[in-house]
Amino acid sequence: MPDAPAVPPAFTSGVIEAFYGPPWSWDARAEVMAWCHERGMTHYFYAPKDDPLHRERWREPYDVDALAGFDQLVAAGTLQVGFGISPGLSIDYDSPDDRRALAAKVDQLLDVGIRTVALLLDDIPVRPGLGVEHAELTTWLRGHIADRASLVLTPTEYTGTRSTPYLDALADGVPVDVPIGWTGPTVVCDEISVASAHERAAALGGRPPLLWDNYPVNDGAMSDRLFLGPVRGREPGLVGACSGYVANPMMQPLASKPGLASIAGLVRGEDPEAAWSADIGELRTFAEACDGEHPLRLVELALAQPARSSGSSGSSGSSALDELEAWLRSARSCEAPGLEGEAEPWLEQAHAEARVGLTAVRLLRAEAAGEPPRRISELSMALAAGWPSVRRGSVSVMGPRCSFRPVLGQDADGEWSYRSEALTVDHNAIDRLVRAALDG
Repeated sequence: MPDAPAVPPAFTSGVIEAFYGPPWSWDARAEVMAWCHERGMTHYFYAPKDDPLHRERWREPYDVDALAGFDQLVAAGTLQVGFGISPGLSIDYDSPDDRRALAAKVDQLLDVGIRTVALLLDDIPVRPGLGVEHAELTTWLRGHIADRASLVLTPTEYTGTRSTPYLDALADGVPVDVPIGWTGPTVVCDEISVASAHERAAALGGRPPLLWDNYPVNDGAMSDRLFLGPVRGREPGLVGACSGYVANPMMQPLASKPGLASIAGLVRGEDPEAAWSADIGELRTFAEACDGEHPLRLVELALAQPARSSGSSGSSGSSALDELEAWLRSARSCEAPGLEGEAEPWLEQAHAEARVGLTAVRLLRAEAAGEPPRRISELSMALAAGWPSVRRGSVSVMGPRCSFRPVLGQDADGEWSYRSEALTVDHNAIDRLVRAALDG
């Protein structure tokens, strides 16, 4: 990995394990933390939604085994460990008993060396007056942990850029040393601009947001995908407009590394795609297959040029179809070193789709060479047999056929609505290639 400018020490960067789905193991957390530390990140936040003691049963203390796991992470000495607690589903904000329970739970973690606490009040019902209650709870908890730990807040209205009564209450009531989380204009974002970060800061009285980037997370409706490509659409200068940058990873901890590598590069001031490319190593072909953008670009270039047979002598150099064929041959037998046990379904799907793609390339070449109708028919029938089965696969590679992501925004009352970008259809490289071959 190339050397890069150091990130200012006060800037929080790292990983927030906050997806819905099976939480990571302690060993996996330690491995990802060490890996992120090597790339200049500073923090790991524990906040898996499906840990019942983090969210649904937040009042209950952790047992000895769980505390030993936290101690393992703290003792590793790589990233600063943050503990997230999410009491918003059931807390009575005015109850002294609930505040005592929250204090006792946090104290458990402070006693094992946790020095950052995240109060997560996301994904709960909205109502008038909630902002004042959240500001008061945050202020009380900040006072409780005092100089033992720092505090960050993820609010209920964690998307968007305009002022709302809820955000106004936070701006007025939350201590100025408590960063307030923000996922961008929507929950999952294709683009996050510097201007949007400045607008969010203005909505919080000038407080730069702590960016919680929901990339490369793949929970919920996105669980059929492995986001192994680089983060895209983050405007240069975004880091400077935020108080921190934490990324929500995938349910697969080791497969999260490529996407996190690009975010680490972004935080270091590098081009995220260049940082990803420098870090990807032997995973490149498989990662490109899961990401989908590279094979789709190769297909579009190949279809934009007249096809030629593999043995034709009238052309010099390599055609776009040659480049596509070479990539598909690599994908047909690509491996996923280091991701054993996490990526097998996607690896099998990549192999199968590459084989179908190679058949489509052969058909395009046969059509271009004017081969006999019988040969054209044989290849067409092979595609007709193989293509439907890969389209029915349970996981998605080579670009999505039908993808639904939580590109959700909140209105002035905190209510949710989907954006048109939430749905992506017909963006699969193999489908485009096969259709073109059969159309011929």
